[in-house]
Amino acid sequence: MSTKKERYSFSRLTTFLTCRHGYALRYLEHHKGVGNAFSSFGTLVHSILERYSCGELGLWDLADIYEQEFSAAIPEPFPNTKFCPDMRKLYFDQGLEFLQNFCGHPNTKLLEIETEFDIDIDDWVFNGVIDLVLIEDNDKLIVEDYKSKSSFKSKAEQKEYARQLYLYAEFVKQKYGRYPDALRFVLFRKQKSVVIPFKHNDLEEAINWARETVATIRGCFDYNPSPEPFFCNTLCNHRDTCEHKCEPE
Repeated sequence: MSTKKERYSFSRLTTFLTCRHGYALRYLEHHKGVGNAFSSFGTLVHSILERYSCGELGLWDLADIYEQEFSAAIPEPFPNTKFCPDMRKLYFDQGLEFLQNFCGHPNTKLLEIETEFDIDIDDWVFNGVIDLVLIEDNDKLIVEDYKSKSSFKSKAEQKEYARQLYLYAEFVKQKYGRYPDALRFVLFRKQKSVVIPFKHNDLEEAINWARETVATIRGCFDYNPSPEPFFCNTLCNHRDTCEHKCEPE
């Protein structure tokens, strides 16, 4: 009799660390919840870039497709603040400018495009979807990930995000026999890239972090919420129904 292994994604692990109550609603009670404008925006740009990389769209199509699909793809409202009274327009304009200036992947060989994978870690499975794996003309192997963030707030935050790509690097090693030379985040709203040279010590740290987080999840009996106003009212998938959410600031 076969035993189905537990599957954990990077999103699942970070959801637990962000709010255990939200984790329980999503992964134990299987409440799908609702989306948010930020994630829908990221999904739209990812989709357009995926279609380009697969040869379904030309470079000249990207901006037009974005303009055509933006409203339907992002039905949720963006929050407006005194610092940004029209965030929807800001995000639209930044996404459009990126796609108008996007020059594709010259002098590269694309190996993986939006590839879903499973790798075994101990007695559980890590599941991921890798945006791009590519080889540049200097034979450098790169794992690339698109993010709608404007920047990383600190080196510590960058390290937290990099764990995701280090875990993806294990899939690359298993399939191609070598670890990537670098990890690259494309912060498309600001049209900039953050390149992280691959370090084996950081790979070990990421794997140990994942192991420790899974162990904490498995031993958890306390699913109390971790309310935070912006997250609760803007990002949480359960913000319409959660009885623990904060009042807006």
